Amino acid sequence: MSKNSLHNETVLVAALQQGDKEAFTVLYRHYSPQLYSGILRIVKDPLTAEEITQELFTKVWVKREMPGLQDNFAGYIYRIGQRLIFDFFRKLKSDQQLLQKFKKLAAENYNPVEEQLLEKECSLLLNKAISQLSPQQKKVYKLVKEEGYTYKKASEVMGISPLTVKEYLVTGKKNLQQYMLNNMDTTMILSWLLIQGSLL
Repeated sequence: MSKNSLHNETVLVAALQQGDKEAFTVLYRHYSPQLYSGILRIVKDPLTAEEITQELFTKVWVKREMPGLQDNFAGYIYRIGQRLIFDFFRKLKSDQQLLQKFKKLAAENYNPVEEQLLEKECSLLLNKAISQLSPQQKKVYKLVKEEGYTYKKASEVMGISPLTVKEYLVTGKKNLQQYMLNNMDTTMILSWLLIQGSLL
């Protein structure tokens, strides 16, 4: 669970799943400022950040009965945020006017020192997460993701099948993602979710 979680979050989520609007409001008021700030740092536009935040919580309400929501509510809303931000950037590719607006806002708000610090924090945390993997998962991850080995080449080095290599990698990535979600604050999570394709 995120370190920003509420002390009674499990109870609130259970109530939310029963359609309790007051519980939803408490969760919204707790998480929306953090999410908005993180999204704003990425999309650079207050109106867009507000729209994405509102859409995120609309989806939470609509899908409130989803099984397992109490297990990791914070991780769930961050994953929704990830998808919405990815949707935003996909839209940028097909909307030249929006793309130019984003480039202008990004240039005006670019902070290289802040970006470098964030990347450093993410990298340090990722290295710690990798150290928590099982020996086999760790070896597969390093061979495939860090050294660029193919599944076939990694399987030859480790003396296992390519399918087993893939299974270790998939499981290892899931463990890394969970570790990162459990140990990052909201802004770091949202930024990391955008760059995790290159890290994971």
